[in-house]
Amino acid sequence: MARSAETLAWAEKIGTGIRSRRKRLGLSLEDLSRLSGSTVPTLSHIERGTRDVKLSTLVSLSLALSTELPALFQVDQLPSAKMTSPDPGQGGYDLEDD
Repeated sequence: MARSAETLAWAEKIGTGIRSRRKRLGLSLEDLSRLSGSTVPTLSHIERGTRDVKLSTLVSLSLALSTELPALFQVDQLPSAKMTSPDPGQGGYDLEDD
């Protein structure tokens, strides 16, 4: 299944946030790997936004980075997007602020 522009934007922004937090804590990818249980290649892909991340991995990363899970989703400069389901009859999610 192709990744939508919105998915790619979120993956990149979340990955950038994880990298930024890791570096602020003075951790290498190897350090974060040991703390989170994810492999270095997986972490590299996540930080670059080239891999979809399971919720369990995000939880492990938030614990390893000593941050709350929602903080991984609080990213700046994410373009507002209306996400809709592939099936027009199913409704979607409006992520824009009112």
